[in-house]
Amino acid sequence: WAYDSGGIIEEGAVILGGVDQDFGFGLRQQYFHKVVILVLEHEETKFTKGIILNRPTDIVFDDGNEWRVWFGGDVQGLDSLAPDIVCLHSLNDESAREVSTTVMKDIQSCSFVTAQELVKKGVAKSSDFWVFCGYAGWGPGQLASELERKSWYMLATDSQTLLKELARQGLTVDPRDAGLDTWEKLMCMVGKSDRVAETKNNFDDLMLKEWARQLCTQYCDFEGRKKVPGLGGNIGAYFVAKSVMPLEDVVGVPVRDVEPGTLLRASPAIRSPFLLSKQELHKSLVLVLSDDDSLTVGVILNQPAAKGLDLEIVDKITRKRSVKTIPLRYGGEYAIKGLSPLLWLHCSDILKKAKIGSPINEKFSESNGPWKCTSDEATTAIGQGLASYHDFMVISGVSAWVKSENQSLGLKEDIRKGHFQFVDAKKSNQIWKILQKQELLSDSNLMDNLKTGYDAWLASSADDAFMDNDDTVDESQIMDGIGEGYDEENEALVFGSDVEVAKLSDNALRSWVATFLLGSPGLY
Repeated sequence: WAYDSGGIIEEGAVILGGVDQDFGFGLRQQYFHKVVILVLEHEETKFTKGIILNRPTDIVFDDGNEWRVWFGGDVQGLDSLAPDIVCLHSLNDESAREVSTTVMKDIQSCSFVTAQELVKKGVAKSSDFWVFCGYAGWGPGQLASELERKSWYMLATDSQTLLKELARQGLTVDPRDAGLDTWEKLMCMVGKSDRVAETKNNFDDLMLKEWARQLCTQYCDFEGRKKVPGLGGNIGAYFVAKSVMPLEDVVGVPVRDVEPGTLLRASPAIRSPFLLSKQELHKSLVLVLSDDDSLTVGVILNQPAAKGLDLEIVDKITRKRSVKTIPLRYGGEYAIKGLSPLLWLHCSDILKKAKIGSPINEKFSESNGPWKCTSDEATTAIGQGLASYHDFMVISGVSAWVKSENQSLGLKEDIRKGHFQFVDAKKSNQIWKILQKQELLSDSNLMDNLKTGYDAWLASSADDAFMDNDDTVDESQIMDGIGEGYDEENEALVFGSDVEVAKLSDNALRSWVATFLLGSPGLY
């Protein structure tokens, strides 16, 4: 049995991921989409702790016994050196009950160390436990506030319903399916089957499946479960060690120095490295502005924003004043302290000969690559008839890649991994002409702007064959869900669907632009 418990939060209650909020989890924290969370601790004025029940992984912790691992949450999870590991069980033995905490009738929790000790004593088998690495946490009043925003549904259910679902997940569920059917079952039990049908196989579902593919199966092949060595019981050390590869072991293109003035294009890989986070970098063009021992700074060139800059122009002959609006472009989420928030660029040979501005890097040829200038220089050049306002780009914000002491080389490391490619500076003028066609972003021209930005990205390829690629962004890329005859092992498709991962990446970019640049998440 199960029923909607309204806003009642208590130990043993179940939290279901909501689907009625304005902004879901498709672009960020995908693991919270259609989630099933069991509340373990709740003090209204202090803290609420829960573990995710429907994110099984293919990871088996092997310390002489085999322990199947679930992703329990993003706090002290699989990527932590000090993971928080909670075990659930339904043991009736008195010695097990004495070292465990009752969560609800017939379900108890204990630490992983306690579970290991019970197995050593012969009180239980490792298969009697469900192991959850990580947890979800909320501060005082936070969960109640999110309930009011319809981010979650609260329900009460019996232990047998949850135990049967956990047992089924452990035996038959493919982790790449992300436990969606558990959420669907509980939603139907509380009378929300209409929302299940309306949201099945939507954008957020597909993004969740891609997250599950990346995190819940990243250490194994799909033929069998991955056994993790004991490592003295520190399961987190293994995963961190596996995720931090020496740079020389990363397969990718040879990397030269990333100098100011370098133009980069995002990876053309079928599975975009920017699918699950930083979607704004998908099929982006990035101009490097500076590089030092601690940081590389650049700007995205092909993302016009919904805000413009009004420029007052004085005609040099008639002396008449007019106002022109230049689209502001989104360069990144950061600002550099002490510098102007707006960067002015041009790529005009006429302006370069007139010494309007200066090269971003003096080492580069004056005929290649954008130049930077001031707003005064730009308005003067326009007023003198040397240029049109279309010849300039105005960029707000920068992107940053941090270099760290643990051998991370920031942007250079991303290039080696294949996340970015170098662009021939000779292509700058061609790229610039295409980008000049982009307009101030609006609901009506979103697709056109994306298409133009995509064309500029294609033009930046070292392989001119890319220019014949018909993989354009258009309305037909909106997903219709699962079709017939899909191939579950086709790596070009999202698991259990007929949706191409490449199309999903394009749609993720579109959703990001609609949400963060237009402020219209419902548009997508």
